[in-house]
Amino acid sequence: MRVTTICRPTGALLLPALLLAACGGQDDSAAGTPAAQTAATATAGADTGAAAAAMPASATSQGGGAVQPDGGPTSNLPPNELGRFMVLEYHRIGDNEGEWVRSRANFQKDLETLYQKGYRPITMRQMAEGNIDVPAGTTPVVFTIYDSSRGQFYYRPDGSIDPNTMMGMWANFQRQNPGWHYGAVWCILPAAQHPSNFFGETPDKETPRAQREATIRKKMEYIVQNRHEACNHTLYHARLDRGTDAQVQEWLGRGEDSIKIYLPEDYKISTMALPLGMWPKNRSLAWRGNWSGRTYEYQTVLEVSGGASVSPFDSRYNPRSVNRFIVAPGALERQLAAWDKDPSERFVSDGDPRTVSYPQRVADRLDRSKLGGRTARVVPDAAQAPAPAPGN
Repeated sequence: MRVTTICRPTGALLLPALLLAACGGQDDSAAGTPAAQTAATATAGADTGAAAAAMPASATSQGGGAVQPDGGPTSNLPPNELGRFMVLEYHRIGDNEGEWVRSRANFQKDLETLYQKGYRPITMRQMAEGNIDVPAGTTPVVFTIYDSSRGQFYYRPDGSIDPNTMMGMWANFQRQNPGWHYGAVWCILPAAQHPSNFFGETPDKETPRAQREATIRKKMEYIVQNRHEACNHTLYHARLDRGTDAQVQEWLGRGEDSIKIYLPEDYKISTMALPLGMWPKNRSLAWRGNWSGRTYEYQTVLEVSGGASVSPFDSRYNPRSVNRFIVAPGALERQLAAWDKDPSERFVSDGDPRTVSYPQRVADRLDRSKLGGRTARVVPDAAQAPAPAPGN
């Protein structure tokens, strides 16, 4: 049994308010206020932990074969698994839209719009491993949510998830749309100042330690059990470019330890997000290092911006430098409109995780070393493709 203590920074290690503000440091609007009410309130008090149990088995591939239809909307586009996908970047949630704040109304709209246009969420771990088990005609999208503030995920006194938080809205949408099968990637700051410490947990002086840690554990169990992914965002949003090699490894290693204490023993944190997109002087320490005799190592390092990312089967794909797509006002809407107009660069699944299908015109992009035992398959270009079956 692993015994780890959560290290709370003091003195020079305390997070400067200005630093976190640059990554969306304004606090979320109070969850549950009248102005914050959304369609999710229809399920207030519901057991949001039941979402996974209610998911039909047909939402995933059966026995490693083709993914079964999930009853949700699909596109009529031919497969292109060398196309681009988005790693969406969200920070705060609130009543009003801002540079680092997505309004609740727009977050709800994002879920609905993406689903109706044939997008399906998967985790960064799935993408990095090429395990893209979404139905034919759909496009994978990765939601990454940063800084673990209260408005993202909070339990109410009755033990239910606040339906006005991001997690509450996600769970409600998932119940209504079983095709929205997987979860998001939650990039956590375990020792930042309140309210960016494990989704707004109150300080010691306000809540007994045992009670606070029980709530944190409940949140992390929910993330794992409901097919979300936990991501390391450093101990307290540290500027890696300003640290020595030893400090960088401590910020990442202590951050990982302080998250993993609440996760299953065998849970592997495989994604790390760079605070402010700043790299350490020794770049490799962002994905591998050692702190206190323990090694941390990540499959994926997320940049802070860069637009849509290339396919994990593309020769240009670098898992240690993956673009994030910042969901700033109007940005997501413009990207979706561009792909509606010209979908030639949009990743479209063939519905079979065992194959990687792509049109001949992009065949030179395929990196066969990244297939991982999958079969490469050329399909007709969009202009030559036969008329597709109507979407569900």
